[in-house]
Amino acid sequence: MSEPTRGRASPPVRPNLWADRLASYAFAVEASIGRNPMRYLLARRFGADDPSRALTVLFVLEPEVLAGTYIRIREDRAAGACEVRTYLPTMARPVTVAEALLFDCLPLTDVGYVDLMAWPHPGLRPEPPEGPSTRGYRYDRAPVLRVREDIDPERSAVARRVLYRDGQETRRWEVAEWGRDGQETLPSRIRVTRPRTGHETRFTRTGPAVAVPPAVFDGEPEILRDRIEELLAPTRRPS
Repeated sequence: MSEPTRGRASPPVRPNLWADRLASYAFAVEASIGRNPMRYLLARRFGADDPSRALTVLFVLEPEVLAGTYIRIREDRAAGACEVRTYLPTMARPVTVAEALLFDCLPLTDVGYVDLMAWPHPGLRPEPPEGPSTRGYRYDRAPVLRVREDIDPERSAVARRVLYRDGQETRRWEVAEWGRDGQETLPSRIRVTRPRTGHETRFTRTGPAVAVPPAVFDGEPEILRDRIEELLAPTRRPS
């Protein structure tokens, strides 16, 4: 006889931007602000022996003024650690992003650093859930900042993330369309809005995520970027 389902725990929420069975992968994203095109490459590698560790790298290809910029996020969920480093071509070397700035947006975009992380930032303290498919957090170092995430119960993945400051919604990240063909938990379209200004940006994944050799992540960022572009070239959709 099967066990009763009453009281059975919900499945764990999958990491953000999860590409199903791929443990080391990359994909390309496009968007635009007005007439200004934006192109990005996002790569992620989970630890081979410890899946609670993740390395995420975002490369900016366009706009031209930011080309060559990259953001590198190291997460160790078990240890409660997260380090974010960023590099712009005008810098002599990469710099560490202060924790207080991680809830802000990347340059010239509405996407926040926390939207690129595999898991909620360790500085966020869980609050009592508002419902079975919702989880909330408060930032200890700045109690005026709260984050609410809505979970897609079918995919066990974050479908919406809302940032509040002083009780006012300041930014909303949400999945506009989920992926297909074996990558159902990786969004194909994302919408980011700022209610106070009415500004909205839509991001589109231009093709499937592809497997990336894990060792490439250990080399220079430029080598990783070039290798990703080589791997993505056969999957690129025609303009």
